[in-house]
Amino acid sequence: MIAVRERLARRLALVATVIAVTPMLAGCWQGFGAGTTAQSSMNSGNGTQEILGSLRIENATIVRTEAGRASLVMAVFNQGDAPDTLSAVSIDGQALTTPPVTIEPGSFATFGYGAEGGPVENALIVDPLATPAGSYSTVSLTFATNGMADFTSLVVPDVGYYAGYVPAS
Repeated sequence: MIAVRERLARRLALVATVIAVTPMLAGCWQGFGAGTTAQSSMNSGNGTQEILGSLRIENATIVRTEAGRASLVMAVFNQGDAPDTLSAVSIDGQALTTPPVTIEPGSFATFGYGAEGGPVENALIVDPLATPAGSYSTVSLTFATNGMADFTSLVVPDVGYYAGYVPAS
């Protein structure tokens, strides 16, 4: 009877050990710095997402021609109760000529493309941009109410999906 209990206890200990060790052997826990953990916060070809106060900056991407002319493409949503105005834009410290663009509460403004297939609105052009396609540039946006947003954005070539996003001079 004692031998049966000892065998049962050994089997239970073995099963418990296998259950405890399986996630480690399967690679389910790679730590907080794992590549799969960091991917969701990286800027990608889908554009950069930022939140600044009541503003949501969506899909910010820089489209660049081979000659170096580039356009900042993005949408800015105002989720607040008061209008806000984009008053200044710079890419890698280079100021862009930007007419003030006011975004009413509960609405959005597009930059570098037309909403729902419409004509291009609010072109934000830098010429030349030294950063090559496939790299990242620092973008600074200044708003009258919500302040300044600094973030990095992917620079993509003006081919494929991004063809036509950089208007001629």
